[in-house]
Amino acid sequence: MTIGEISRLVLPIVISVLLFAYAGYCWVTQKVHVKGKGWKTKDEAPKTFYFTVIILVLIGLGQLVSTVFIHMKYQW
Repeated sequence: MTIGEISRLVLPIVISVLLFAYAGYCWVTQKVHVKGKGWKTKDEAPKTFYFTVIILVLIGLGQLVSTVFIHMKYQW
């Protein structure tokens, strides 16, 4: 495995973990950052809260799954 192959595998996984971490942080604190308004609680901005958490998890899962499938495809 070359350094380029490792970076193509590790970087998307690290980004996915960071997305999951931020979604988890928002879920645990029950707060989300709203552009122009700062941090709002789930009660103050419920649609934004759920939208942000769901989108972050979906993007993280999509990136993680696609990275694994691409790696498996080129591994065989």
